[in-house]
Amino acid sequence: MKIPAFKYNINAKEALLSSVFMLLALSAVMVFSASAFHYLITEDTSFFLKRQLMWIGISGAICYFTYMSDYRILQKHYRLGLILTLVMLALVMIPGFGIRVNQSSRWLPLGGGIRFQPSEVAKITVLVFLAGYICRDPVRTRKFWKGFVPAALGVGLLWGLILIEPDLGTSSFILGLGIILMMIAGMRWRYFLAPVAVFTPFLALFTYMRWDMIVHRFQGLLNPEGLHQLRHSLRALGSGGLTGMGVGAGMQKLRYLPEAHTDFVFAVIGEEMGLVGCLCVIALFLVLLWSGVMIARGAKDSFGYLLGAGIILSLGMQAAFNIAVVTASAPTKGIPLPLVTFGGTGLCVTMAQIGILLSIWRISQTTGPAYFSGVNKADLAGADSAGLDKTHQMDGGKDVQR
Repeated sequence: MKIPAFKYNINAKEALLSSVFMLLALSAVMVFSASAFHYLITEDTSFFLKRQLMWIGISGAICYFTYMSDYRILQKHYRLGLILTLVMLALVMIPGFGIRVNQSSRWLPLGGGIRFQPSEVAKITVLVFLAGYICRDPVRTRKFWKGFVPAALGVGLLWGLILIEPDLGTSSFILGLGIILMMIAGMRWRYFLAPVAVFTPFLALFTYMRWDMIVHRFQGLLNPEGLHQLRHSLRALGSGGLTGMGVGAGMQKLRYLPEAHTDFVFAVIGEEMGLVGCLCVIALFLVLLWSGVMIARGAKDSFGYLLGAGIILSLGMQAAFNIAVVTASAPTKGIPLPLVTFGGTGLCVTMAQIGILLSIWRISQTTGPAYFSGVNKADLAGADSAGLDKTHQMDGGKDVQR
């Protein structure tokens, strides 16, 4: 007897939302488990859980707003977004405006004990800026002074202001993300040789001034036992075994593992849920990334394609780097695990990115004109066709011979 084949077309939106919801649910559980002992300080075992649930609610509202909005409006305001982010990054450095913690000025106060981190906003600003700038006139990818230099200057300003906070991890992430996205957009690789030659002396000076810190960070790659964070992170992962010790039963979070509910929450997952739990988390991120790629590929315009690709690249790089740090495969630095790590600004920015992906999907499912109210029709037409050869047209972020 012939058994009929089982066929089911996976919906990218459903897959994306399912993975996001599961990661947020896991975040609430693991943040509570990893931070409950803080009652010794806050006299409230659920203090961080309440804060995380509050941020999940706020970020969920932001996600819905960006989902219902038309992502293409960002293309018109990419310059304004860059300027506002640069202003916020500059305010962080001014005494009286910025909050200084552990010799770093990275936060702005919002009142009520809530802090705002502009460097997290820069993770989405760099994507909108580059996608908007390049797609406004795609021929810019083939010009150095009128194409590459302005794009590199915008990324360089974000990188420089975050670097002097100082925040080496986030600044390096912004720089790497910008470079890769410019390459995806078609910038010629030889254009990158000039800024490398210009900034190498400054990087050498920074390395010299911060040599002790850099050596300390890279020590984990060669001698994880010599670094307190990684020593207890690896102990947590190792003691979890295949199925873990059980949620809430971990030991390393009890003041042995620093930042257990933030940067090293993956280690707590490994200890309490074991290898199975870690693989499930990685699988959820793979589903999220796959669905994002499908959404970006189905975008109606090159701006949506490039912006969607940048968002997936950003989320994937953060997840991979965080897991690499926790497993002593990369230098220790404060890159969070998206959607899982405790935090306010980071979660809001991540959910805003998810909302933009959903907006790209929503617009791709509709029929109608390639323009919308609020943006000049000619501007959008120029975004995909200005400067292109007559025999070419931008299609899904790629030049297609007609």
